[in-house]
Amino acid sequence: MRYLFDTKALIAFFNNEEGAEFVEKLLGEVDEDKAEGFISSITLTEIYYLYSRRVGGEVARKRVEQIRLSNLKVVPIDEKVALKAGEYKVKAIPIADALIAASAYSVGAKIVTDDKHFEGLDVEVVKFRTGLLPS
Repeated sequence: MRYLFDTKALIAFFNNEEGAEFVEKLLGEVDEDKAEGFISSITLTEIYYLYSRRVGGEVARKRVEQIRLSNLKVVPIDEKVALKAGEYKVKAIPIADALIAASAYSVGAKIVTDDKHFEGLDVEVVKFRTGLLPS
């Protein structure tokens, strides 16, 4: 199984919010080599920005470092990802979500999220707050 973790899933995990246990379970599968885990490079931007704004730069740097030291592979925004994101952006979703969806598409991963922006796209979604895998 291949999972790409959306920013919201990682924030829920770090903040021990609803769904954190499910995200932790999937991250455990990645750590145990039972699944492959990815993030889009834009997720590093979002994590840094959101934590900097809410609690300061020190925590932001710590969270980014935790991700960088994990077994999650960072999907770069290359030409292929950028063009696919453009296709998604036409459907009126935020650019960061378009890039995350395109990153998942490029590596054949399911997006771990609770964000409705990913519905109706040609990528599978795993809703971490409900703990439901796609059928």
